[in-house]
Amino acid sequence: MRFLSHFSMAVALAAVGTLAVTAMPQEAQAAKKKKEKESAVKISKEVQPKVAAIQAAMATETPATAKPLVDALLAETLAPDDRFVAGQLAIQLGGTLKDTGLQEKGIIASLDSGRTAEAQLPAFNFFAGNFAYGAERWADAAKYFQAAYDLGYRDNNIEPLLAETYFKRNMPVEGLAKWTEIMNNANASTTKAPESWYRLARDRALASGNKDLYATWSTKWATAYPSGDSWGDAVAASRRSSQADSVQNLEVLRFMKATGSLTTARDYKEFAEEAQRKNLFGEVVAVLEDGKSKGIVSSNNPLIKEVLEPAQKEVAGDRASLPAQPSGVRGSGSSSVMMNFADVWLGYKGYDKAVAFYEAGLTKPEADMNRGYMGIGTAHAYAGDYDAAKQAFAKVSGTRAPLAAMWQTWIDQQTAPAPAAPAAAPAAEEPAS
Repeated sequence: MRFLSHFSMAVALAAVGTLAVTAMPQEAQAAKKKKEKESAVKISKEVQPKVAAIQAAMATETPATAKPLVDALLAETLAPDDRFVAGQLAIQLGGTLKDTGLQEKGIIASLDSGRTAEAQLPAFNFFAGNFAYGAERWADAAKYFQAAYDLGYRDNNIEPLLAETYFKRNMPVEGLAKWTEIMNNANASTTKAPESWYRLARDRALASGNKDLYATWSTKWATAYPSGDSWGDAVAASRRSSQADSVQNLEVLRFMKATGSLTTARDYKEFAEEAQRKNLFGEVVAVLEDGKSKGIVSSNNPLIKEVLEPAQKEVAGDRASLPAQPSGVRGSGSSSVMMNFADVWLGYKGYDKAVAFYEAGLTKPEADMNRGYMGIGTAHAYAGDYDAAKQAFAKVSGTRAPLAAMWQTWIDQQTAPAPAAPAAAPAAEEPAS
């Protein structure tokens, strides 16, 4: 994360401004018509001549001659008001000389004095943090950035800089917790946390090597900014954190198809070959034709001749041989047999039939309840019956639970109210003739 450059820092400091320091109290009293407030900064008698000498040197054509005088004053043990004045002089002279080191000393002195004006505190804390960040003093940077953030400062990418101070100290858990706080605050305001923040937090979670953190932040990204890329990343993270058998892998691929996260020919190859191994000819055809229509699977891809065309030849006979309802299955039919038929109907987009066979499978001895409810939820989701899908996914537990949760999040996104259209701009008035 790049910190604010020294040049940008100087410009920003100039914009913030500093206190106009007057050496002699009687001059200040005259300028204010003798209305001195209790909060006014008062320079001690011992420091007044030193301030006057610094100001005189700063007013010459060689203002650099004032630097040793400022450094000497800052090195003294000073009362709060005197330290504040010394800090202001350092900031002013640092700006004149383009000496950011002197400006940093001035900022720190001003903050340490406790006399910095409330309006300046947010920016001064940010600048102090920025200097510390550039010098790789991460703990100091975190302290000052946090103070600025707490005071409402939101400029110059302070949010990622603040979070980054934890990762620089190899504290990924704390850094991601800070990201959570920052994003929650942004989302609770009128400004939604930008997608770049989610991507950055996801990257830091991945770099930490903690699979659970990676899965959590990938899902947060997809939840906030759903797309084929973000959902694909959430699925990839989920796969890293859990072991899935062949059936579960196919369930994941079905979710990827629904969310548009099958984005490469390799994704389509994996889906088609997984379905092919289970003789799900309808699903093989559906997914590869989808890949062709999107231009992801080219017409000369070996999948066409090796997988798609053989499956197309099987479709008619396979579908004609299917029982239309669970009662049509020969014999009692085990749970796995019923669910296998359900998978076939799912591939042929016979969603009601698929649900009926999954439900029949759930009633059989030794039924895999999680497989059944995952299938029921998927069939309903494909059919657009989102309420029924969510009810089914809510019953899934065990290793399939993360996928069921992602399905529920995706459904919430599909059913969320569309954002209100911006109000039309008022018509421009005709110029007077």
